[in-house]
Amino acid sequence: MLNIKGFSLSRENEKFMLINDMFIRSGMKVNIFGNNDTGRSLLLRSIHGDFYGFGGKIEIKDKPILFYKKKKKTILLENTSHLLINESVWKNIIIPLPKVTARQKQNIMELCMISKLSDKIGKKINTLSSSSKKFIELIRAVIQLPQIILIDDLENYFDDKNIVTALEICNFALNSGASVITTSKRKLENFDVYYRIQDSKVVKL
Repeated sequence: MLNIKGFSLSRENEKFMLINDMFIRSGMKVNIFGNNDTGRSLLLRSIHGDFYGFGGKIEIKDKPILFYKKKKKTILLENTSHLLINESVWKNIIIPLPKVTARQKQNIMELCMISKLSDKIGKKINTLSSSSKKFIELIRAVIQLPQIILIDDLENYFDDKNIVTALEICNFALNSGASVITTSKRKLENFDVYYRIQDSKVVKL
């Protein structure tokens, strides 16, 4: 699915992140962890096609990321929430869907139940906690069934219990062949594959 070769990020002509070879298969949960200022967010933005100041090659299903940019095959959940604060939970979840089918409605309600949002469907976003807002973004992402979901700094919004819940929500997309790639400062539990950023290198554990 995702193939990265010879990837590098540079700052003032000095490389601060290097990936020789990274291959992530469909249906995999991946955790990339390392200290702050190691390039975690820029790596996800590079995969998403929002940042091009990198060296090397990034391909999704053997095609360069530029090919997928307009096709919206990746979804990035950044540190900053992207929600309509004066709209309801339901409205924010269904925004990207051209039409909500009965099956999608059922799936959304099940995902909201998992994340304890089912009794907040009609509430406005500005009344909710940061973790609830992140769950809304996550449900909105998985319901679109992209090829890759990218989640930056997962532990910033969720404690260990809510991380388990977040991964349960991700299973909806994982079971359809999507991959989930998260970044964090520490190694998180319940992932299939781990990469550690250390001494500017991204190494598979």
